[in-house]
Parts: sequence; structure tokens; C-alpha cells
Amino acid sequence: MAAVVTTFHGGDGLRSHLERIADQVEVVIIVDDSGDPLRNDAITFTGMEKTIVLRNEDNLGIAAALNRGIARAGAMGCDWIITLDDDTLVSRTYLDDVFSFVQTGAQPTAGLIACSREGSVPSSQGDPAGYKIKRTLITSGCVFEFRTFQEIGGFDEDLFIDLVDFDFCTKLRQSGRTLVLLNKTGMAHRVGNARKVCLLGVAIVIYNHAPFRLHYQVRNVFLFARKHLAFDPVLSLYLLLDAIRLPLKALLFEPQKRARLFYVCTGLQDGLLGRGGRLTRRFVESS
Repeated sequence: MAAVVTTFHGGDGLRSHLERIADQVEVVIIVDDSGDPLRNDAITFTGMEKTIVLRNEDNLGIAAALNRGIARAGAMGCDWIITLDDDTLVSRTYLDDVFSFVQTGAQPTAGLIACSREGSVPSSQGDPAGYKIKRTLITSGCVFEFRTFQEIGGFDEDLFIDLVDFDFCTKLRQSGRTLVLLNKTGMAHRVGNARKVCLLGVAIVIYNHAPFRLHYQVRNVFLFARKHLAFDPVLSLYLLLDAIRLPLKALLFEPQKRARLFYVCTGLQDGLLGRGGRLTRRFVESS
């Protein structure tokens, strides 16, 4: 069993997060995707056994980082993987809870299994089975077999960052597998610097991501729909609404509006043209 942890600029809590999962697995594989040569000594875990650090020479995106870490785990003979973001803290019994469920045989076609996030209301609350079959799950906290990862072709590196998890989940469902969310709360995970605002009496969550993220968020809804519209038109069309929702939220409630508008436009252009990969155009403030 291996934990694959992706990090870009991991904060002060990274070591404590790693120690928590290290107690539950055979090896922790950390993939540093910052591409920053000045970080050569930034991730050191002296005294932590079972830890391997892989450093990408360039920022290749979370999909590539996950693929690299999982491939290393598979090469080491690990049959099961848990994927984690660097800001996710799991419970001390996270994997015990997951494998207790696996051993029940309640969902023999399960392709991904995860515990619920702290602070969320589990969608399976009140379900006597103690779990819910989901359409999508976030990557952090998901447990799956290495052979499953191989069979569906891993994570799509053309997406680079956003919707990487939704694409992976959709490919799993296309292969006939199910996604299981356990009612058991098992992790604390932060999504951006979220805050709530009110618009016409409706509460809206604003995540305050960096402006460049809008490029991937807007572009990837089109790339996702190109791949999965026929299989899951409901999810594809729902996500396509983000091409409207995300720019409106960013331009109404977030700072750096000119930069955000720039990345919305590049995202729309690349999405409509079907261009994936890493963003190559950057906003430059005019004097």
C-alpha cells in the first residue's frame, strides 16, 4: 500500500500530514511539481522512514504528478494506492475504515473508495448501508487498486489541473466501476481560500484561486464535454455552465479583474479549439 502525495508549495503542516498517513502505509511517495530548482532542499524529512521524494524539473500539472507517483508505487509492487493533496489530513484509522468496507464485499465493483470530508454533511447520512454511490469524488483521499489505474489509462495530462479528478471518475464509471463515499468522516481538506457572499439572497461560495486558474477551469469544461458528453450528458452540460458561472463570480467578487478577464478569454479560446496542456500565455499588466 502506497500513499502518493502531490505538492506544489507545501505549507508548514505538510510534515504532520505526511506523518499521519505514513503510519498507515508501506511507503509515502511525494511528488514535488513546483519545478523550482531553489526547492532542492525544501522538502526534507529527516527521520521519516518510508518516504520517497520525486521532483519534477518543471511544473507539469497535477495529472502528470499523480501519474508519476502512482507509476513508481506500482513499480515497487504496491497493489493499492491512496492519493492525497499536501493540505489533506487523514484520520488515524482512515485506511482501516476503507478496507473494513472492502472486506464486506458490499460493492465488489468499487473503483474508488473515500471517507467523507470533515465539515461536510455526508451524502450517505441516514443510509443504513453507511455509504453512497457517487458520480464524482475529489482525488484527495481516494483509495484504489493499481491495476484499476492501469486499466483506465491513468489521469489525463492534457487537463493539467482542473477536472482531472472528474475525468478520472468518469472513466472509471465508463469501465463499469462504482465510486463509493463512506459515511465515516475521515479527512480535513481545504479547497482554496473559500468565502461566502450573498447575491440576490443566494449564498455563493467564492474560492479566490489565483487568476491563472480561470484558464484551466474555463477551458477544461469544454475538454471534458468533448470526451464525455455522450456517456454522461447531464454532468457534461452542468459543468459547461461553469463557462458562465466562474467568470461572473470572478469578475463580480474577486480582485485582479483585468488578469481574470484575460484568463477567462484564453480559457474560452483554447477550450473551443480543443487545446489542452500547460498554459503558455501570461497576463502582463500594461503600464
